[in-house]
Amino acid sequence: MNLMKELLRLARWRILLAVLASAVSAATSIGLIGYINRSLDQGVVDFGAALLLFGGLLVLLFVSGVCSQWLLVQIGHRLVYQLRMRLVGKVLVTALERIERLGTPRIYNALTKDVNTVATAFKQLPISLYNGLLLLAGLGYMAWLSLSFFALTLAVIAAGVGLDILLGRRVKALMQAVRRQDDELAEQYEAAIEGRCELGLSRRRRYFLYDGKLEPIARASLDASVRADTLWAINLNWTTLLVFLLIGTLFFLGQGLALLSQEVVVGYVLAIMFLRTPIAMILDAIPAVIRGHVALQAIDALDLGEGFGQGTAAQAVEPFQKLQLSGVRYRYPGQRDDFGFELGPIDLTIRRGELIFIVGGNGSGKSTLAKLLTGLYSPSAGQVLLNGVSMSAEQSDAHREHFAAIFADFYLFADVLGKLGESEGLQARVEHYLERLGLTHKVRFVEGRLSTTSLSQGQRKRLALLLLMMEGREVFLLDEWAADQDPVFRHVFYKELLPELKAAGKTVIAITHDDRYFDVADRIYRLDYGQLVDYDRSVESPFQLAKG
Repeated sequence: MNLMKELLRLARWRILLAVLASAVSAATSIGLIGYINRSLDQGVVDFGAALLLFGGLLVLLFVSGVCSQWLLVQIGHRLVYQLRMRLVGKVLVTALERIERLGTPRIYNALTKDVNTVATAFKQLPISLYNGLLLLAGLGYMAWLSLSFFALTLAVIAAGVGLDILLGRRVKALMQAVRRQDDELAEQYEAAIEGRCELGLSRRRRYFLYDGKLEPIARASLDASVRADTLWAINLNWTTLLVFLLIGTLFFLGQGLALLSQEVVVGYVLAIMFLRTPIAMILDAIPAVIRGHVALQAIDALDLGEGFGQGTAAQAVEPFQKLQLSGVRYRYPGQRDDFGFELGPIDLTIRRGELIFIVGGNGSGKSTLAKLLTGLYSPSAGQVLLNGVSMSAEQSDAHREHFAAIFADFYLFADVLGKLGESEGLQARVEHYLERLGLTHKVRFVEGRLSTTSLSQGQRKRLALLLLMMEGREVFLLDEWAADQDPVFRHVFYKELLPELKAAGKTVIAITHDDRYFDVADRIYRLDYGQLVDYDRSVESPFQLAKG
């Protein structure tokens, strides 16, 4: 709710104007009822004046109603827009470690379902606020008609509100359970999509996912949703019962016992029947509001970053010269067991223009080291220094601006970004590298975008390399880039592209096992159980390491 409080504070003046306009509209509506009731009881003496007054009230009702609804619609949609932008901005600046701990399904659920749920709740804002003020104005009119009967009315309202609170708490608890189950369902959806190859090969796993995982969660969500909606249906019908009980009591006291005047009875009946619709609309909106509140709690529970700065991040002023790791260790957050993996301590120095190869078996820490080098992870101990400056929370963004990387689980964007400030020549450079990378027959560059990214994995990696080259970063980190290339293009990569990058002053850190091309590298390091050592080219075989 902290995020929503901040957004509401920014919109406080619009909200104030909307409340004033809604109050005028509500007061006018009740004024019309009062005027009709008085005219029925006392008659109309001057029809011209009566029509003029009645027409004036109608015009005021229309204008104030339109203004209040327009202001409230503006507020609702603006808040949803700001919520979407703030939430995505927070995701963009949140540390990778936090994103990985939360998991993709939970974040994606917040960005899609939770935001849409909040949007649905805010669509009820104009209706609920207007009807709430209308209800208050109606109660004020009823108190003016008869204070003694108004006390009975308040007792009936208290009975309705009491049950509403009791059922509302239960409904909220059920909706919170449904929200938690939504995250679990999203995990199973991800498994069904991302694990399609494994599921296609295993009938037993398919049925286990469907019957053992997905169905129980979906069933629990169904049961909780049905119970929540059933409880609220009970509440709605209880409210309807109370309204007619109040009308029946009114007629009994007025007609049967003659305790109320004709004016009070007619006025009360008109007011109650008129207020039935606002009451029903408010009650209808409450489940959506509760769902929106639960969704906001889920968003706040993500505990994301502070927010996204406006504009494009500036390139670091000082060119890259040297990267140092001094006594760097890394242990994954939340990992406390004695046998858990820990990287380091690592001491490493990489200078401008060097071509560094890193080899190691599966689970040796290569990807972890890559994220430490690029500033995506912060070390648990030790220092990462770029040009002699230690990477701190304030310096991490500037640190990352030197690096471009293609990780094993890379995402391929279709938009091509040139060097900062570049306005000409991007088209020619992209077309040149499309030809160099053997992709001119597959991909075209049109209006700043690649025509397609639906290619083989090797071709997708070539496009990812093209994107890196266009941005003009100084340090390239390539995680098993050549693993998906055919033998011909693998040779082009090691013997042509890497030497060209080195000659252009680029620093390249490549995680690889292609010992046939180790002669290209300036230095080679081996990672083994989290320890980084010099690689002995005359003795060791990376293929043996991979098997181990």
